[in-house]
Amino acid sequence: MIEEQIEKKIEDAYKEKFPVSKERHEQLINYIPGGATRSLSYFKPYPIHIDYGQGAYVYTHEGHKLLDVTNAYGAIVHGHGDPDVVRAVRDGIAKGSQYSTPTDGQYKLAKLLCERVPGFDKVRFLNSGTEATLFVMRTARAYTGKDKILKMIGGFHGTHDSVAASTKKNVITAGIPEGMTEAILEVPFNDFDALEKTVKENASELAAVIMEPFLGAGGVVLPKPGYLEHVRKVTSDNNVLLIFDEIFSYRVNTGGCQKLFGVIPDLTTVGKVVGGGLPIGVFGGKEEIMNIFCHENTEKPLYHSGTFNGYETVMQAGYAALSKYDEAAVAYVNKLGDQFKNGLLESFKANRLNIQANQIGSLLNIHFVNEPITNADQVLKSEEQLHRLMHLSLLNKGIFTIPRGLFILSTAITEEEIDLLVNKIDETLKELLPLIEEKYNHLLL
Repeated sequence: MIEEQIEKKIEDAYKEKFPVSKERHEQLINYIPGGATRSLSYFKPYPIHIDYGQGAYVYTHEGHKLLDVTNAYGAIVHGHGDPDVVRAVRDGIAKGSQYSTPTDGQYKLAKLLCERVPGFDKVRFLNSGTEATLFVMRTARAYTGKDKILKMIGGFHGTHDSVAASTKKNVITAGIPEGMTEAILEVPFNDFDALEKTVKENASELAAVIMEPFLGAGGVVLPKPGYLEHVRKVTSDNNVLLIFDEIFSYRVNTGGCQKLFGVIPDLTTVGKVVGGGLPIGVFGGKEEIMNIFCHENTEKPLYHSGTFNGYETVMQAGYAALSKYDEAAVAYVNKLGDQFKNGLLESFKANRLNIQANQIGSLLNIHFVNEPITNADQVLKSEEQLHRLMHLSLLNKGIFTIPRGLFILSTAITEEEIDLLVNKIDETLKELLPLIEEKYNHLLL
C-alpha cells in the first residue's frame, strides 16, 4: 500500500537522521516514564532531543540545525538566547534569585502589564498557566459567591482537575474525581445561542464564563464576527463575570486579544511570552475584584501564596522580553504570520488540496479538513495520520514544529526563512500527495 510505503520512507529517514535521539530516549526512559516529562513532547517512533537553541534555530545532538517554529509552544517570542533576556537573567541572578519578599522586578513587570492590557487594573504572579487559570476561577467564585463556571468545548485552560476533564482532544482524564467537574458547564465555541441560553438558565449559580478569545491549543479557531461582543453583553446582562484566558493569545497584540478586538473582560490570565522563556503565570482584572486579595481592604483577604510566585529572575526576564515586544515587534512578527499563511494557501492550491490554515498573528494551525473551521468538533476531524507524517517529514527537512500542525513564529525569524518554511511544507505535501489521493481524496479540490 502507498500509505505503508510513504510511512516507512519517512520513518526510516527520521531514524537515520536522529540516531542519538533514540539513544538518549532509551536512556531517559529508565528514569522518566515514556521518556518525556511533558506528554506533548512524546511522539512515535521516539521524541527528538534538542541540545541547544540560538536565535531562530535549535540544534540536535547529531549536529543538525532546525528552524524552530515551536518556540516552546509559544513561551518564546524573541528566539533562543535573546541577548537582552540573557543579560537580564545573568545580571539579576548574580544578585540572588529569590527573596520571598515584594521586589522591584515585580513592580516593573506588573506596571507594564497593567499599562498594556485593558482588563488589568491589578495583577498577581504565579508559576504556570495552569496555576493562573486555577486561581482566576477561584477568584471569580470567591468574589461572586457562586460556584459554577462555563467554558468552551475545545478550550484549553491547563491541567488542574476541573478543566482538564474536558472534551479537548487526547486529554486523559483518568485520576480526576467525578465531583471535580460537577460545577463545570460547556458550550460549543462560536455558538451564540448555546452561550446565551446556558448563561441565562444558570445565572443565579454561575460565577463566570472562562474562555480563550480564540481556541489556541484547540486549533487556532477564531471567533466569528460579533461573537466576543455577544459573550460580553450576555455575561454583563446576567451578572456573570467574564474571564479571558490569554495565556496563549496574548502575543497577537501588545494588549492581547482584548485590545485587538476591543472586548474587555472582568478577569484575565496571561503567561508564556510574558516570562521571557521562563516559567510564569499571571492573573488579574478589575480593581474591585482583585482587592479581595488586599490586606489594606479586608480583614480576611483571599489567600494566595507560593514559594516561587513573583520569582525575581523571572520578573527580570519577563520585563526584558516584554519591553522589546512593542508595537513594532508585534507588527513585524504578525506580518510574518500573514506571509506564512499566504504562501501556504498558494501551496495548497498548487497541490490541489482543500485543507485549512487557521492563522492569527504569529500563530498558525494547518488542518487536514475540507471546510472552514469555526468550532472544536471540526478540529477533531483533522486526519491524524497526515499530521504525524507531516511532522516527521518536516523534521527530516530541517523544520522543528509541533505534531498537531501548529506553527509559532518568533521575531528572530526573517522573511527569507518564512519562504524556506513554506517551501519545506510544500515539499512535504507533495510527498504526502499520493497517500492523500489514495486514502484521503476528500481533501482534494
